[in-house]
Amino acid sequence: MAKTVEQIKASLKLKTTQKEGVLSMRIGKKKVVLPFEVRMLECDDYVFIHIPPAAEIMKSGDGSFEIVSDVKGAEAAVSEFKKSRRRRRGGARASAEMPDDLKTALSKVPAGFKLVYGADGVPRLAKTRVRRKK
Repeated sequence: MAKTVEQIKASLKLKTTQKEGVLSMRIGKKKVVLPFEVRMLECDDYVFIHIPPAAEIMKSGDGSFEIVSDVKGAEAAVSEFKKSRRRRRGGARASAEMPDDLKTALSKVPAGFKLVYGADGVPRLAKTRVRRKK
């Protein structure tokens, strides 16, 4: 089913985050922050701004913005805004080499046991916990 630009804008409204103090104007020498609930999505090439009751998708260029009015441009913006929901654990893993003497010491730990530190800081062997499937 083909979507219209208005349907794409409506779906992007749900993905936005609220920004504080985005809209401001100068009155004389005084800067006034306008009390509007502004919601935005931004990436390298596109900006989506929702100020009730209006919403627009804009393509950024040489310091200027153009309103996206065709469906292909809006779909390209949606694909740019998509964030990966997949989370990585621990970030980038740094590879560290284990010294040979530590490898040999750990290989001497018997099966079914692990090396732990007690409350006084002295290392000792403890039985590993066996988890059974339910």
